[in-house]
Amino acid sequence: MPGFGSIAYLCTVVVTPNVIEDARESHDRVSPAAPRWAWLLVGLVIGAGAAVLVLGVDEPTSSSPAENGSNPAANTNVGGIADVVEGFPDGLMAVSRSNGQSLELMIWPLQGEPYERSIPVGVSRPPGPVAFDGSGRRIATSLPLPETEVGVLYAGIPENAEIIATQVNGYAWHDSDPLNLAYTTIVDGELGLWVVRPDLRGPQLVTRGVGIEGHLAAWGEWGYAIQGEAEEEVVLITVGGEIKDTHPGRVLGSYRTGWLAIADDGGVHLLSAGGGVRGLGIDEMEDDVLIGSFSDDGSKLALLTRDRAMVVSMADDSTMHESEGRAGVPQLIWSSDGRFVLYPGVRGIWAVDTGDGEAEAILTTRTFTGLGIAPLGGS
Repeated sequence: MPGFGSIAYLCTVVVTPNVIEDARESHDRVSPAAPRWAWLLVGLVIGAGAAVLVLGVDEPTSSSPAENGSNPAANTNVGGIADVVEGFPDGLMAVSRSNGQSLELMIWPLQGEPYERSIPVGVSRPPGPVAFDGSGRRIATSLPLPETEVGVLYAGIPENAEIIATQVNGYAWHDSDPLNLAYTTIVDGELGLWVVRPDLRGPQLVTRGVGIEGHLAAWGEWGYAIQGEAEEEVVLITVGGEIKDTHPGRVLGSYRTGWLAIADDGGVHLLSAGGGVRGLGIDEMEDDVLIGSFSDDGSKLALLTRDRAMVVSMADDSTMHESEGRAGVPQLIWSSDGRFVLYPGVRGIWAVDTGDGEAEAILTTRTFTGLGIAPLGGS
């Protein structure tokens, strides 16, 4: 497959002006239409409605599981998450597979037992990640369509979540505004880049072009990062939808100031959306890095391989902590205070305390496919 450096001159980029005023009209005109069989499939695998994302952080609910339609999580009498992970400051939202056929949303407040509710949306095989936004109250996931390389994007607050688009090959939550979602589609060989407003209505077309073979990997106030399908090159696109630059590598994560963590044959580097590359001096990692995540203050970068997690100080590029817990789906999240980093293990969740370097596995009777933090001070 050719690199983006060789095809950038061949692609045509079209920017749609005034997308806010005529967003719904634009969506109706250019948003890819799903074939009738696809919508029938969607109706079979994706139900309507799900859990209410409300954290009972002060005290457990007084109603019984039968009364409120919820069931305690499998680990009974486990207490609040702060009782299990000492010093943890947030509520935890987690998605697990139920009998391999559907999803369960687990709500684990600081005080009180974890509770779960069914999310009537099917699971993919192998299981795909369920991504929470920064508030921990919205989810996004893509379910693949049979015999295709695209899927159906499903997003929103679980009880009101809905189909956002079909023919989707990549999506990402905004790296600083938790209410905004973007995704890419492929229709007849043409890539489309779309943004969904906070109300999840009327996706707005940012740009489209022929010859760009890739998918959205990250975005923020700095623009968009499109990952090449061969995982060898990154295309940077401005907020206005114009191609700005290409660079070898694979996107691991982004930070709101415009820095992207990327991996290539030379190790892990920082790529600036404004230009410039900075090495991190951690090319001794033996395994391929699956994903990366910056702490909220930007002082630390967590990196995840199949067999371990590593926390790097951004001040001096030193390795601060490591966890030998084997990873499940590639996902990393930080606590709101930047002290803890969590990721799904093959079973359960690994919690790494960057304060004392301790790592522990919790809820090990389950297989998790998505994690989210609900900060107590958040909206």
